[in-house]
Amino acid sequence: MRILLTVSACLATLVLAGCAGHTHSLIPEGSDRELTVGTFRHEGPDEPVMVLEFGGTRFEARGFAIQRNQNLAELRKQYYPSRHYDQIFSGADTDHYAYSAQPVLRAGNGATLRCFAVWRSAGSPAGHCVTSDGVHINFRFE
Repeated sequence: MRILLTVSACLATLVLAGCAGHTHSLIPEGSDRELTVGTFRHEGPDEPVMVLEFGGTRFEARGFAIQRNQNLAELRKQYYPSRHYDQIFSGADTDHYAYSAQPVLRAGNGATLRCFAVWRSAGSPAGHCVTSDGVHINFRFE
């Protein structure tokens, strides 16, 4: 009985830790100077969220789609025939996924930023946004 409780407690801890989303903070050195605050959250039970503060205005997007892709043709050239390719093809090896998102961040005053972010599995999002005036803003998260 004691072993069952110990195993259950360990599994519950792992499950709860696995449910947490990934939150990334803005890297000022890798982003435009006018961006002062930024976070990007994805995965987990909560909806994706991206927040940027640009020019003293806070922009935010929630619940945007995140695309997951992998180039199986290229991976086949690189790894086939091998057990590793079999794991990639079956979905057991997710290290080769590339993710992307195109959120539209909105400010309280109605202004928008159209953004494009990409990242590899276990990587950090980076990309750019475009203001309604056509100004490009680069960002990078940790």
